[in-house]
Amino acid sequence: MTLAELRTLLTAAGLAATIGASGWAFDGLFKSTQARVPDGRAGGLKPLVVLEDSVHSVFDSEDGLFPGHSADITMRVANPNRVAMTITSITPAATAAKLVKAGTTPDDDATRAYCTDRLTLATTPVFAIDEHPAAYRIPSLTEVTIVLRSAVTLNPDTDDRCQRMQFETRWTVAGQNA
Repeated sequence: MTLAELRTLLTAAGLAATIGASGWAFDGLFKSTQARVPDGRAGGLKPLVVLEDSVHSVFDSEDGLFPGHSADITMRVANPNRVAMTITSITPAATAAKLVKAGTTPDDDATRAYCTDRLTLATTPVFAIDEHPAAYRIPSLTEVTIVLRSAVTLNPDTDDRCQRMQFETRWTVAGQNA
């Protein structure tokens, strides 16, 4: 073997070793691994909010609620969430759902208790949201008006002690992600 042939052979061997090493390094750059997301979490929903001083009775007479008659209830409800919500139920509050505050004759605790007992609240009233059916989705970060149809009824055998009584009702509004 001549010196030129030996140089060619050594150069080819060195080139082959370099290409082989490069190929291995290149292959090493494309190894896969699994990624982990340490800050993933599910969102939490805030409850719908019945706005303070927004619950009102709507009577079929400007004189108020008469024995044997019902009244609608209106309320403003806010969705504080960043997602739309659907109301799943509206029910009388678990505690102090109805209360006669004043206006009975005589205006004393016993008469107010009697008149409170004469009021009946619908357990699951039919309702509308901004004049849409109950299944209407409440958009995120908005307020709507809800009307509970025939939500409070004054017992037909209620006597005159309850004339001009002033009462309040409390309701629980439950919702879920729409």
